[in-house]
Amino acid sequence: MLDPAGSTAVAAAPDVLVQRLPDGESVFLNLVTEEYFALDLVGTAMWEELTGSGSTGPAIRGLLDRFDVDEETLARDLSTLVATLSERGLLLVGDDALAEAQAPAPD
Repeated sequence: MLDPAGSTAVAAAPDVLVQRLPDGESVFLNLVTEEYFALDLVGTAMWEELTGSGSTGPAIRGLLDRFDVDEETLARDLSTLVATLSERGLLLVGDDALAEAQAPAPD
């Protein structure tokens, strides 16, 4: 389970294209594996909070402000999503995320 204190760093993988659809859902393309992945409205909100904050703790707090859900359920669901996105190469977690955040921007 994720630590609500925010000890888990996260970042979008560099080889992923994300397109938000008009209905609030998102479609992802992993450019390395050429696999597509989709998130519904709630999953998209989770992605936005994760990648916007760069850490799971702030993401949990932001999502608690947006949705009527208890923290334990939210942390469990977010943990499952982080694991799924990481397995599919869409989200970097921990040291990989920190390294990506510190990498110089391409010219």
